[in-house]
Amino acid sequence: MILAMLKKISHWIGRFLYLQLFISLAAFPLLLCWGLPISLLSPVGNLIFGPFLTIFLFLSSMLFFTELLYIPNSLIADLLDTFTKSWLWILNIPSHPWLFGFAKPSLALLIIIPLVALLIIHYKKFKARWQPIFCLSILLIGSCLFIKTAHSKTKECETVACNGSEVTLVHDDQRLILIDPGAIGKRVNAASWIEFTLIPHLIVSSGKTTIDDLILLQPGAMLFQAITTLITKIKVKKIYLVCWQGSLEKHEWRSFFLMREAAQEHNVIIERITNKQITLPVTNGSLTITPLKSQITQREITYPAIKVAGSIDDTKFTVTSKKHKPMVSKQKKPAIYP
Repeated sequence: MILAMLKKISHWIGRFLYLQLFISLAAFPLLLCWGLPISLLSPVGNLIFGPFLTIFLFLSSMLFFTELLYIPNSLIADLLDTFTKSWLWILNIPSHPWLFGFAKPSLALLIIIPLVALLIIHYKKFKARWQPIFCLSILLIGSCLFIKTAHSKTKECETVACNGSEVTLVHDDQRLILIDPGAIGKRVNAASWIEFTLIPHLIVSSGKTTIDDLILLQPGAMLFQAITTLITKIKVKKIYLVCWQGSLEKHEWRSFFLMREAAQEHNVIIERITNKQITLPVTNGSLTITPLKSQITQREITYPAIKVAGSIDDTKFTVTSKKHKPMVSKQKKPAIYP
């Protein structure tokens, strides 16, 4: 009896792996085009979601009918509460370490991957269940390794349009730096822009799911809300935030403290940009954060204008605070005497 049960379980796991691998290969091109990361926990989550859902529905039904029939159900309620708390605990496990991004490859490769998967599942000469599973596994692993090594951009400086302005991305083979001159917090849709525009673009363009340095040159409530969303969606290692003098409004302080709590929860370091120059390491290049002498007034606060200048290989870039207006010297016209 035990051998029969083990045989059924192994057969069920084999069918699950077979279906999971094919679905992963079929959805792989779509995920790459949309800029969505690949999670290594997806197969495990799909494997345990079915039994979890079955147990949850069973306990919920038992609780409903016992309550309807006035049958004591304290034990069922405790079991359902414990089961729900354990499921929520699993959902709150950080997913950042398990996410992998891939730069978008050529269209031909995106078409070839699902076609090869279809050929494997329709190949009739396989005699054992493990043979197509092995072939699908090799195809999935090989595709991931090839795209990761051959199609990931190593060094580049680019701009991304944002609310009528732009943010700057600097990524080399080791680091990804995002510089916001004050464009992200310009509109109320900043959080949705982060989630549905910026993060997919980061993955498609660089194949990375980690921002090493996030440089913010202008504070604001909508910016703090957007960065809170960013911290919870992907890994951010360090934030450089301009230091201001004066008092923010109540809703701005609330957004700032929520961002700081999210940063502490996700082990994000926040460093304030004061009156000292900061130098960041960049492979085959340089990047400096330099406070300028001019001050920017924003309602009840003032903060220094910031210039971020650097180079990567032969590409040079300069980003200044969006509200910074450089002084233009006026030359007096020479007097003309009759």
